[in-house]
Amino acid sequence: MLFDQHKGDFGMYKTIEQIHEEYNGQWVYLINLKENDSDVVIGGEVAAHSESRDKVIMEMKKQANNGIYIFYAGKVPEGISVLL
Repeated sequence: MLFDQHKGDFGMYKTIEQIHEEYNGQWVYLINLKENDSDVVIGGEVAAHSESRDKVIMEMKKQANNGIYIFYAGKVPEGISVLL
């Protein structure tokens, strides 16, 4: 399910740890990123999330925002490859 911007806690900053816990097993699209001194993303605002990577990418394209971060929250399922 894509995140409804008019409900829930859209616009609320969350740490990567919180996001992994809340959206485990889903693809997550973050905006308004916060990075540490090593330029590693440590949090942001969840703009969309879904078990479907394609749905999250479609939402990302609609928003066309600068400073985005999409990742899989949880252990990557067997048979899935991740390109960094």
